[in-house]
Amino acid sequence: MRILVLTHNYPRFDRDPAGGFVRRIALAAASQGAEVLVLAPHAPGLGLFASEGSLRLQRFRYAPEPLERVAYTGDLHRRAAASPLYALGVALLFAGFLRAARAAVREFAPQVVHAHWWLPGGWVAARLGIPFVVTCHGSDVRLLERPLFRRAARRVFRRAGAVTAVSRFLAEDLQRLVGNALNVVHPLAMPVDTALFRTGRLTPKAVPARVLYAGNLIETKGVDVLIRAFAAVRSRGTPCRLKLLGEGSAEPSLRALARELGVSDPEWSPFVKQDQMPAEYGAATVTVLPSRGKAEGLGLALVEALLAGSAVIGTMAGGIPEVIRNGETGLLVPDGDVEGLATALERMLTDPAFCGRTIAAGQAYVEERFAPDRAVAPFLALYAELAGDRAS
Repeated sequence: MRILVLTHNYPRFDRDPAGGFVRRIALAAASQGAEVLVLAPHAPGLGLFASEGSLRLQRFRYAPEPLERVAYTGDLHRRAAASPLYALGVALLFAGFLRAARAAVREFAPQVVHAHWWLPGGWVAARLGIPFVVTCHGSDVRLLERPLFRRAARRVFRRAGAVTAVSRFLAEDLQRLVGNALNVVHPLAMPVDTALFRTGRLTPKAVPARVLYAGNLIETKGVDVLIRAFAAVRSRGTPCRLKLLGEGSAEPSLRALARELGVSDPEWSPFVKQDQMPAEYGAATVTVLPSRGKAEGLGLALVEALLAGSAVIGTMAGGIPEVIRNGETGLLVPDGDVEGLATALERMLTDPAFCGRTIAAGQAYVEERFAPDRAVAPFLALYAELAGDRAS
């Protein structure tokens, strides 16, 4: 079977977290004997071609190299709305993506296409005339709150042979927003590099106990609520430190909030490479994802943290409750609830027996659901079904 993978996010270097799950699915298909061609955008400093066994990677050009900075940012659609120059780059990306995909169809003759994110990958796949799977990851689903994007998406979903989402929450949102264009949405988990994140269990715990947040520093992530809750815990005499690992537009206001609350010693860290994250999670007593509203399609950081041996706390937002079963694999609190989060933090920090039980239960659950072999099998079945008599 020949499989063409379309994505605007794919690892740029070893252990790059960008699109790592896309690579794991593609490699699994290749390991089963399929020929796989991954088509992804070029970016400054990257080569155009690479291969891993029977998986081939081609990065397509869409602008002069200094301007190829649209992909791999994590906020492609938001930035396009804010900057005319960036919007031009997005338009060039879409045109280059479609041109490269049509050339790949002529030269590679795929029997099935897997498009990650309905925009731009699904938009491209819908114009190729090849059976395709489209997987929605979260940011693309949020676009559907806007009528203009819903109209464009319906055309993609009507033509798709199968639609998947990375959580039940996102699958239900797709049905709510564009259900008249869908037959069924398969909620299929993304594979996680379980072997890598298990190594975090070897890292000694930080002393005093560390509370960790790892992710973008933006308003929807609720990091301000975490800082307030942490200040409350510290004021009650519980010894602990806070580490905020990430970058984003809210960082200046978050630093100002910490100073205002008298939290003078948070540790601020920029993003680190993927192979450093197991130790970051492993050193933490508890990892917190305090997101608001529908900001989390799933909350993969919680999966990684559990695998590495950290307890987890999250909000009842988006797909987070699909990772955290309250009181069993972690603790859940309402989003925006400072006192509720402070109470949950105190329990994890002062009750090591309870903390350990949630970690053990969480590890068993995420190994069952997110281990690569288990997570990839449903995708391989969809490929075989859609390829049909095209399979050679």
